[in-house]
Amino acid sequence: MKFLVILICLVINYAWLKDFDRFDDGWFFRFRARMAAMTAGLTNAAAWLLALLLIYGIPMLVLAFILIAINGRAYDMPLMLMHILVLLIAFDRIQPGNSAKEFLAHWRAEDDESALLHLRDKMELQESASLENAEEIADYFARQLIYWCFERMFVMFFWYIVAGPLAVLFSYISYQLRDCKNADTTAEEASFVVRVIMVLEWVPLRLLAVTFSLAGNFVRCFESLKSSFWESGDQERNAEILYSYSTCALTGIVQTTGESSPGYREQRAKEIEALLALLERSQAIWLIVLAIITVTITMLGQPV
Repeated sequence: MKFLVILICLVINYAWLKDFDRFDDGWFFRFRARMAAMTAGLTNAAAWLLALLLIYGIPMLVLAFILIAINGRAYDMPLMLMHILVLLIAFDRIQPGNSAKEFLAHWRAEDDESALLHLRDKMELQESASLENAEEIADYFARQLIYWCFERMFVMFFWYIVAGPLAVLFSYISYQLRDCKNADTTAEEASFVVRVIMVLEWVPLRLLAVTFSLAGNFVRCFESLKSSFWESGDQERNAEILYSYSTCALTGIVQTTGESSPGYREQRAKEIEALLALLERSQAIWLIVLAIITVTITMLGQPV
């Protein structure tokens, strides 16, 4: 069933939801604020620990109850629909093709101001951040694009395959907590969430690097993976690692010259388009591998 659920989610995401940037996540931020208010009277350490326990625990308990209640009903169709809904909510954060299309329109028109505005609106570029030239703008967009696709699709796919919708919800809550920046967030809570995400991303990041090797320049990408296999870090560091893997995978496919060279902007645009194609090929490889696993288990007589 997992293979079919992922396939349906991809079809829905790229066809029916192609003009949507994401689902409304406002409910989570309201829920988090309510949990923080409930624990505000406790000591600092107890407050953030209890708040995190409630923020993770209540949604997962509700989902677990729903899954148990609908399990085995109507040939498991309600169960499949719930799996699909959880995955769609978790990874439908950004439409990579739409975002790249908008950015490249500004980029090719040499409208760096609009490109920066796009980065602030869609890629969470801070107002205080300074990108001094066109090359830094393109690099930032490419890094953020690949990392967003990784965290909202490949990480979710991996944990769904390993542990089902409850693991997807746990990952979703972790990313939402990381992105929820307000006065209620303590340093201890932020540090805890960063460590949780580092654990969630460690294996999927290596698997995606191997996939890049298969979908692009195998030798260069695999050598880069071997030299940095044990490296890990926060959002910015993992984005850098992924971007370096993708650059190695695209070696020989796209050649980029210096910013002052003729046709530089078009070459960088082709690099971003090639990056999108690499991500799409990687999704296809993951689906093929999952299909092989599904067929193998089915032949052995064990339902997936």
